[in-house]
Amino acid sequence: MDRRPTEEQTLRRALVAEKHAQATALLPAHGLDCWLTFSREGSDLLLPYVMGGEELVGTAALMLFADGPTVAIVADYDVGQVEDHFETVLPYSLDWQGPLREILNERKPARIGINFSEHDHGTDGLTHGLFLALIDALEPIGLAEALTTAEPVAAAVRATKTPAELERLRRAGEITQRIFEDITGMLKPGLTETEIAEIFRERMQTYEVGPAWEAAYCPSVFSSRSAGGHHAPGTTRIERGDGLRVDFGVRSEGYCSDLQRTWYLLRPGETAPPADFVRAFDTVHDGIRLAAETLRPGVTGQVVDAAARDPLAARGYTFTHALGHQLGRLAHDGGLLLGPDNARYGARSGGLVEAGMVFTLEPCVGPIGLEENVVVTETGCEFLVDPQEAVYLV
Repeated sequence: MDRRPTEEQTLRRALVAEKHAQATALLPAHGLDCWLTFSREGSDLLLPYVMGGEELVGTAALMLFADGPTVAIVADYDVGQVEDHFETVLPYSLDWQGPLREILNERKPARIGINFSEHDHGTDGLTHGLFLALIDALEPIGLAEALTTAEPVAAAVRATKTPAELERLRRAGEITQRIFEDITGMLKPGLTETEIAEIFRERMQTYEVGPAWEAAYCPSVFSSRSAGGHHAPGTTRIERGDGLRVDFGVRSEGYCSDLQRTWYLLRPGETAPPADFVRAFDTVHDGIRLAAETLRPGVTGQVVDAAARDPLAARGYTFTHALGHQLGRLAHDGGLLLGPDNARYGARSGGLVEAGMVFTLEPCVGPIGLEENVVVTETGCEFLVDPQEAVYLV
């Protein structure tokens, strides 16, 4: 039997190795001796970074230490999921508590970061029931008080993209843009929002990719006579004189895109959209450009948000959502937001931007949907896909 790994398995091993190296380097800086991802069937959003796959069936303790080999304690039927990624794999058939206590007694970590967060869904995978089970296991060896959140390490591992991750994100964005371009040649008056969404779904099948979020509203398709937001396309038909806004992303090789584009259906005799439509488009476009010029390592998410929000307000436009969110294995990937300092976003927008983070920029207003994907570099940011520079005309 040929046991050589497939290309995908080789890439997965390399990616997990990069993530383990990131985490190991971060642990001492945050005063942690161990990063413990404790999970069971139902999955944890961090599992792909820790063991390559998206789900383990049995209760599992996946441990990375500041010093010493990595350890995975898993049910015996889950060994194949982790054996390529951990230096020590301890399978159990009945009880996980014994192996866990043995390892922690041997390694004696003073502070153990575990997979929970009050503010970040991307690093909050530990259910309350599992937390209680973990406390019960560690109290007899005096380590229950050693537990704390692993969020500083987990969020950085999730947010700071490796070159391999960036390449996948770029490819996802390029496929999305090609689908937008395909759609432009297929749009015509009389199509409903739902019919347009079906064309997008056919294109996804053609390019062998899936939706970046729930299929029911990926894509989100809105005539300028419909309310925008996160909901399924409706029965409104696009007609001459209407704008069309589409929020759409794909999932390719485990990574997502999240882009928005805007069209206008010309009336007879028109060669351009009405002036107010163009003014709104230009305002959103300029807001994205100003945010991109501000986005760089060391600034807060609130500063980047204000770089777009304040000029839009000066022109009479407002938006209530955050300017941008992180992008990765999920379209809404958790962690730092580019948002205002308010009760809704303040806890997540006050942190500092770092190189390697990938964000959306989407100061959308009225009928205009523009959303771009950018990666933060050492000196600024770069667009992963060429931005939309003018309204697409039909």
